[in-house]
Amino acid sequence: MFLFKQTSRNAFNNDRREGHFKQNYFKVFKLRLPHMDTVEDFLRILQPEQLEAIKAALISGLIAQKVLRHFRVLGKYYTVAIDGTGANSYTENDTEDSRTHKTSKNGKVIYHHYVVEAKLVTATGLAISLASEWVTNEPERNFDKQDCEQRAFERLAEKLKKYFPRLPLCILADGLYPNKTFMQTCQNNGWSYVVVLKDDNLKILQQDIADTENKHFHSLENYNVEAKGRIHVKQRFEWIEDSPLYHGTHIVYWLRCVETITRYDKDKQHVEKQDKPTTFVWLTNLKITRANVRELAQAGRNRWIIENEGFNTQKNGGYALGHKYSRKSFTSYKNYYQCMQIAHLINQLVEHSANIADMLVNHSKLTIKHLWKQLLSWFTCTSPDVNDLTFEISKRCQIRLK
Repeated sequence: MFLFKQTSRNAFNNDRREGHFKQNYFKVFKLRLPHMDTVEDFLRILQPEQLEAIKAALISGLIAQKVLRHFRVLGKYYTVAIDGTGANSYTENDTEDSRTHKTSKNGKVIYHHYVVEAKLVTATGLAISLASEWVTNEPERNFDKQDCEQRAFERLAEKLKKYFPRLPLCILADGLYPNKTFMQTCQNNGWSYVVVLKDDNLKILQQDIADTENKHFHSLENYNVEAKGRIHVKQRFEWIEDSPLYHGTHIVYWLRCVETITRYDKDKQHVEKQDKPTTFVWLTNLKITRANVRELAQAGRNRWIIENEGFNTQKNGGYALGHKYSRKSFTSYKNYYQCMQIAHLINQLVEHSANIADMLVNHSKLTIKHLWKQLLSWFTCTSPDVNDLTFEISKRCQIRLK
């Protein structure tokens, strides 16, 4: 269902009713195709940890085979973005009273399923789920307030360390996270981090930065030309290198990037538009130098991939994250969510493969969406190529990432 981006159980059942779909499915995968009601019955009793362990094992296999090795930062760290998103909302709580809720100004109460994700992100746009943690008011937990994203991160960190105990990670996080708990969690697990620092966060540290900036200030400018010379990007990196800063007992380093984008007309002679400068500020526990400042700044900006290629793709790119795949069983919904993450992993590896990338370059009007439509139509028709394909997929081959 998620591999074919069918957006609902009913839509996939409609495909299942096509006689040729079941036949072709069996020829390719050597599996019988169950009814989605049967799948629902099974997912209600399956522990979500089982599917999440399978997901972690798949990714561990990719890491062991060094598939993702060249995406590391500073030649060592795999960048993992942390963020949360709302999966769906309801007008009432579930039978376990586990959903978090918000009350609007007019007194209306809305209940939510909210999930915090740890996704391995790369500059090429990969956003691979490593572990997931739900923000839920579970009865066995002791709390005075509702569960929240920061508490969920502490549990998520335990999962990450369990599934990938020796993997060198660099955690990328937004302005919600620069606090002692986050820093201590990363330190306890041996992780590096690059976290967004907002203007109104950590007032005392902000003052220390202002006092130190005049004495130990370093800067570097960088220019990039894109879109065949029509877009000019100017970046000014600023950092404090010689005097470390402290937040409690934690040593941190400060980094700022000011970016200005200028767009020229088709003749590249006159300025068509110049955007206002955009400022990015981060804290990190990695020492910043002139040699690594660009790479650390780019790693910090790659945090956005979890929102764009991660959450936005799963909500609007055919996976229908906001759809209520199981309305009555939260356990079942968690399992659907894990299946979605595994399917998204597989699809990303396909879409980022050299085969598909070259195909898209050679045919400028071709889109990923069209290719998936062709794949689905191939399964539902009586194609004479099915037997040829089953012969081809029986042979071992290597598919490389672009």
